[in-house]
Amino acid sequence: MVGQRIRYYRKTKGLTQEELAQGICSVSYLSKIEKGDAKSSEEVINLLCERLGISPEEVDNNEILELLNEWNLLMTSRKFDEAQELFPQVAAKITTVRDPDILIRYKLFCSRYYLILKNPDLENALDLLEEVKGFYSQLTPELKFYYYVFWGMHANYSNKYKEALEFLHSAEDQYKSTLNVNELDIAVLYYLLALTYNFQMRINSVTNYAYKAITIFDSEYNYSRSADCQVLLGISYRRAKNYEQAEFHLKKALKYSTSFKDDFLSGVIYHNLGYVNSCKNNNLQAIDCYKKSLLYKDSQPDSNKANTLFLLATEYFNLEDYDKALDLIEQGFEIVSTDSEIYYHLTILKLRINKSDKFENFLAKEVIPFFEKRNTWEYVSKYSELLADIYFDQGSYKKASQYYRIANNGRKNIF
Repeated sequence: MVGQRIRYYRKTKGLTQEELAQGICSVSYLSKIEKGDAKSSEEVINLLCERLGISPEEVDNNEILELLNEWNLLMTSRKFDEAQELFPQVAAKITTVRDPDILIRYKLFCSRYYLILKNPDLENALDLLEEVKGFYSQLTPELKFYYYVFWGMHANYSNKYKEALEFLHSAEDQYKSTLNVNELDIAVLYYLLALTYNFQMRINSVTNYAYKAITIFDSEYNYSRSADCQVLLGISYRRAKNYEQAEFHLKKALKYSTSFKDDFLSGVIYHNLGYVNSCKNNNLQAIDCYKKSLLYKDSQPDSNKANTLFLLATEYFNLEDYDKALDLIEQGFEIVSTDSEIYYHLTILKLRINKSDKFENFLAKEVIPFFEKRNTWEYVSKYSELLADIYFDQGSYKKASQYYRIANNGRKNIF
């Protein structure tokens, strides 16, 4: 619709309706043209388009629309290298497009593209999403779905999990009001909901959405995406202390990752298999899994290795091999920032090894409040119980009772 194009380009050029209409037509008439409520004269349309520097003629955009959707499908299917190769062609084609819906779709898919890069470009993604926000009322139901999904992805990368859930559930509501969304995109939405609930350690919600996603991914023979969901299920069952089910799902994911030679995913899976073995007190098996994880992560960014280094150090601590544990802790400190979760885990372990008199105060004043603020209930529970045990052994039963209560409340929030 020409009226929609006029509105889009007026806003992109920063013009008010008064400024665009001046000397051509009344503001109320322009408003009706933009909404598609008026039978506008050809002369007025030509003058408005001339002022905006656009053509009044409609163009067949089927080719670029198909290309955009193909590009999005590559990203949805985790074929990131192919998506990256196609990006220059998409960017070149879009320069000839004037249709607002196509341009908005391009901006939305670009925001997704910046988010799925090996080093996500959060700033460019945010700029594009903010730009699209100005055209929200112009979005079709399908584009509103993508708008909410990509905002949710951005919030996830920014560790704003509560905000991410609000966006993703808005996308879920939007999906229910439109049938014009690819099945794989629905599955990705369910996966993202499971992933976000995983960050908040909400076991029941993780399993609910992970199984929904798997149903669609398997029906589309997209087993690499299925494997992502199997990992989330493995993590959730480990948190629920159902280690048999945890191993079942993680080994199923490993079968996929090794078939597709996905080193990144294999590194994640061995990390989690190590954690399961650790929970079962199989220290040597845990160490073997963590070492395999680090081998797969060798070519990955250092940030992907930090948590595995911490858990490997923990196993050596449990075996009373403190020198190896401290060496791994120092390796971890070299690659983490002081405001990260892993920094706190590493510091706790170091203080325990050194039997520091600062340990209890650090747990009470810094660690537990840090994880409470992040709603990371597994660690609130874990470290509160650790502190409660210390107070109990010291005969400080009132303090012990206080932290046992915090630990129990933390567990309630996990389910």
